[in-house]
Order: sequence, then C-alpha cells, then structure tokens
Amino acid sequence: MDKTDVRYIKGVGPGNAFLLEKIGIRTVEDMFAYLPFRMEDRRNYISARELTAVLPSDESFFVAGTVKKITGGKSPRRRARIVEITLEDKAGTGNIRLLAFQNRVKYILAVIEIGQEIAVYGKVELLAEGLTMSNFDFEVLKAGQKSLSFFRRVPVYRLTKGISIKRFRRWMWNALEKYSQSVEEFIPADIRKRLALPPRPAAFRNAHFPETPRALSEAYRRIKFEEFFIFECAVAYNRAQIKKTRKELTYKLKKNLLTPWKDSLPFDFTSGQKTAINDIFRDMLSPFPMNRLIQGDVGSGKTVVAASSAVLAKENGYQTAILAPTLPLAEQHFKTLSSLFSAGRVKTLLLTGGMKKEDRRLALEEISSGKADVVIGTHALFQEHVKFKKLSLVIIDEQQRFGVHQKAALSAKGSSPDILVLTATPIPRALSLALFGDLDRSEIRVLPPGRKKVETIQGSSQEAYDLISKQIDKGFQAFVVYPCIEEAQDEHSAKAAYKYLSDEVFPDYRVTLLHGRMTPAAKSAAMEKFSDGKTDILVSTTVIEVGVDIPRATFMLIENAQMYGLSTLHQLRGRIGRGGEKSCCFVTVAGADSLALERISCFLKSSDGFELAEKDLELRGAGQYFGAAQHGMMDISFNYNKALEEKFPDLSDIAVLNTAREEAFPLLEKDPALRNNRALKTRLMARFSEGFNLAKVS
Repeated sequence: MDKTDVRYIKGVGPGNAFLLEKIGIRTVEDMFAYLPFRMEDRRNYISARELTAVLPSDESFFVAGTVKKITGGKSPRRRARIVEITLEDKAGTGNIRLLAFQNRVKYILAVIEIGQEIAVYGKVELLAEGLTMSNFDFEVLKAGQKSLSFFRRVPVYRLTKGISIKRFRRWMWNALEKYSQSVEEFIPADIRKRLALPPRPAAFRNAHFPETPRALSEAYRRIKFEEFFIFECAVAYNRAQIKKTRKELTYKLKKNLLTPWKDSLPFDFTSGQKTAINDIFRDMLSPFPMNRLIQGDVGSGKTVVAASSAVLAKENGYQTAILAPTLPLAEQHFKTLSSLFSAGRVKTLLLTGGMKKEDRRLALEEISSGKADVVIGTHALFQEHVKFKKLSLVIIDEQQRFGVHQKAALSAKGSSPDILVLTATPIPRALSLALFGDLDRSEIRVLPPGRKKVETIQGSSQEAYDLISKQIDKGFQAFVVYPCIEEAQDEHSAKAAYKYLSDEVFPDYRVTLLHGRMTPAAKSAAMEKFSDGKTDILVSTTVIEVGVDIPRATFMLIENAQMYGLSTLHQLRGRIGRGGEKSCCFVTVAGADSLALERISCFLKSSDGFELAEKDLELRGAGQYFGAAQHGMMDISFNYNKALEEKFPDLSDIAVLNTAREEAFPLLEKDPALRNNRALKTRLMARFSEGFNLAKVS
C-alpha cells in the first residue's frame, strides 16, 4: 500500500493536505480511492449553429472559440459587478455571450484576454441577446499544454471549501503520474487472469481520467471487485475460525425451565418458529460457537424465538446480551421479554446510555454478579466497564445497523459466545449469501395465527386525516410518518407536521412528536405515552421502523412514500395490525418518477416481505441497498457512483459481489493462514483486524 503522505503530491503541500484530510484523504492511496461521483463528457465541442438547433435543453455543452470582446461594468438592477465576454465559436458559425458576476469578475478579467482561445462548459440559454452562458467552467487553451478539464471525459468530485475542482484534478493527475505504478497489487495473479481484471495502476488511472468508456467500465469493475473481495475474504476467514473454535461454555437440554416456560405461553409456536428454534438449539448444544441469522418477515415472531434461546442459556446458568440499534427498539424488547419471562424465572435488565447514575451502578452490579440473566441495551453494552459473569449468548437485532467492530466488542465480553442475529428486513437470497456468508441461516415466513393482512391504499393527506379521526373515535391510535425532521429540509417534515396537525387538523386529539435527534429521555417519554394510550397520534420519522409494538395502533399514514425503499415501507407497515384489529396503511405520493411509482405499486399489491425485498433489489439496485440498509456492515471504502452504474449496467454490484465470494472462499480454504498471499493478509489485517480477529493469522 502506498502510504506516502498526500502533502508530497506536486502542488499540494501542508496547507492543502489539511484541507484534503477533511474529506478523508491522508495518503496517496486515499487520493486514488477518492473516485469522482460523475463524469462529464467534454470530448467534442459544439458550434453556435448546432446549439441553436438543440435549445432549449437542460444539458450542459462544451463550446470552444476565440474571445472577441470583453465588457465590464455594473448591473443596473442589482448594482452587482458583471463582466460580459463575446466568444466566437471555433467553427465560425456564431457568437456566445458569457456572463460572470460578483466574485468571478476579478479572476476572469485577470485571466481572459481578447484574442485568446478558450474552452467553456455549462448550460446555454437562447435569450433575446443571443446564446448566453452565465454559469460556466472555462480554461484558456495554450498550445502544447494538456487539458484536464476539456477534450476528454472529465471527473467531477465532491470537495470541501478551499479546494477548487481544477486544482484537485491537477493534484490527482500529478499523483497518478508519479505514484500509480507503486500501488500494491494484492489480488492473486491467477484470480486477476481468470477474471481479466486490469492491473491496479491502470484501474486507478482510468477511474479518474479514462480514455474510453470501456476503460472506465473495466476500472470500476476492478475497483468494486477488490473491495468486495477483501470483505468476502474476511467473511470466509471468520467462518473458518468459527468452525474450528471450541467454546468453553457448554449446554444441556434439561427442560426443567424450558418446558414450564413454553407451557406458560398463551400461544403455540408456528412451524417456522419451531424450525428456527430447533436450528438454534442444535447449534447451542454443539461444541462450536453458533453463528446463525434468523430472517423473518414483519410480525413473524422472531422475538419469542430469541427468547427460547435465552431460556436455554438461563437453564444452564449463563447470561444473554441482546443488542438493539435504537432506544425505542431496546425498550420494546425489554417490555416484550419481561412479559414473556414473567412466569419463567428469567430476570431481564435494560441498560441504556441515558440511565441515572445510581440506576446504572445497580444495573452493572447485577450484570457482573450474574443476577441479570438477559441484558438488553443499545451501544451502552459495548462500554468497557460493562462486565458479564457468564455471557454465553449474544443476540444482535437488525445486524445491518452495526459495524463489524461493534459486534466484535460485544462478543469479546464472553468466551466464544454463541451469536444469534435477527433481521426483520428480508434480504434477497443472492445478497444474503454474500453479505452473511459467515452465518448459517434460518427463515420464518409463516405469520402467527390471528394476524390480519393490513389494507394498503394511496390517496391524499386530507383523506387520511378523515380516516384517522374515525379510528381515534373508535378508541384506536395512529402513526403519521415523515421522511425528515427539520422544516428546512422539506416542507413535509416531522416538526412542521407536528405543529400543523396539533394546531390545525387534530386540535381535539393528543398528538406527540418522535424523531431521532431527541434525547433518549424524550424518546422514551414519547413512546411510553403512546404505548400507554395517553397519545392518540404519534408523528414520527422512520425511527419507529423496527421494534415498535403498539396493539391499539390501527392506522399509519406515510407521507411522501416515494422517498422510501420498499423494505422501509414494509417495515413501517409492520408497526400496525399487531393487535388483531383491522388496520390500514395509507400512503401519499408527490412528484414521484416512474421508478418510484413502480415501487409504490408493488407496495400496494404485496404484503410479502421476501417478495418485496427481491423487487427492491431489482428496482433500486444493490448500490442503494448497500448505501442504506447495509451501510454499517459493509465498511466499503469506495465512493458509490450511481451515475456510472446507470451508464454501465454490466457493473452490477450484486454480480461483482457474488463473484468476489466465489473467489474468496476457495482461496481461504486452500490457504487459511494466507501464507502464500502476504499482501492480501496485510490488507485484511489493516481493514478488519478487530472485527474478524485476523491478527491471529500466523
């Protein structure tokens, strides 16, 4: 790996290196990995005559020509400085007016002179004064000087204040010229040959300054593959370690506690729950640590399955830790499990970051002494002073919301504990195999009897308000969900809606606000009021997406549903209809494109989470799947480039991901210690040492 400090790139220096660090660029290799978020095709310029024929247009155009006139002055209306440049196009078919205002005037007057040849790029309007470009990129063309901004495909980057796009392109070019040949190659030669992957130096050069569309496509295929390959190697290594590690704490199926607990439940397990419980018990009774994923649709009863494993741990004198991604979900688990264990002699404890000092001290004592059998919490469980007496089972809910390092930190509190992962977001099978390759899988598809299908309809907000009133008058409750929190973000925000609904629409009903930026205490208070029936309407963001169980909630309004993925919509819908009453999920749609409308259509027609997950992958692509739902887990470093994905559909992430899996697993089977692949081992240890224990590789 080229760890050369970025300051040594020609033109950068210490001051600019400080600015680059703000966007995560510290080394030369960081620089190479900072990919453009789009490419602009500036290969061929267009004439004034051709422009007139294609306008009006929202596209940007490249025009080259000679400066014929420069006029500086003040705008009569705004009193702002303005400069007008008359540019005769290179083909001699007409002129283009270039207008620059305020901050750019001084720079442009200092750089551009009459008679110079310049290239410009921007949007063009056909006004009464003629063809006009008022927001443009430009470059003075000089004989013998290679342009990085024109006559080529030009990379566009997301930068920070103080770094101009032109300077950054020049730095990138200088870095590639001097250092690209020194980047380390860590993918084995036989894999590179088999997959026809371009060399790493060429991949980086073509990712930033491609000569052809094919070169760009191949560069991205290579870069994506190596990122996924590193991840899959870590997954393969982790699975191999699990399979050969013997756990210190062993179980026996005594049934002294399990059977009475099962008999005390007011329901029978479904066939899917029984299968999952059998899978879990078989793993727990084996001499090797369990590492199992339970995938279940919304309302399929994953919690009671997890509870069964905790009862088995308690029966053998061990403790269970349950990790939840949000405070509302942790509190919901505590409430549900406390109820399930009421007759089972299993002590449940909730540990959160917002506890009072004395309550926290007592909780930590109960955990360390072993009095607490099941400890439920959020990130507070990771903290160093949280010590378990005999932790044998770790249950992680919504696995995709945690990074590998967080999970490793919790697992380290026990001695090779069994790991049970729950997800209420059904994941397409192809993705599941690749992302959770170190986990054995169980699925729960059958819903418990009595769960009625939630009616899903589309309409206007006012129609929804009328239905909400009717439900509340019958003694039920309602959710109203918005895509963002602040008024400044969108007119349809949770805060703005809360005020409007409270004051204007439902002044006679009790309305409460819940969102992710509230303090833990405020979140708990809001959820407790709604759970206890002291609130009629809960206005919220997607913080209630998982784990919220309010039996009296029979109506959900999702505003601007086009802004959500199918899986999120399905999760939100799963918050209602949990009490056996007829329920309705109502969506409003505004300004949706054809893709969003197709997504909404699927949501209205289907209530099968697994089916919707497959459709979500098909419609949105794996890139957004990784970028949102899987963000915490993947730890992928390259910038996902949606524009390039659309331009080059052969770069499908899921295809590349599964190819990486097919190459990584056999490699680790043949060489589990990576003795023959030292460069790859170094790369893995640098990226995943804590999360995957790769430091143990000899």
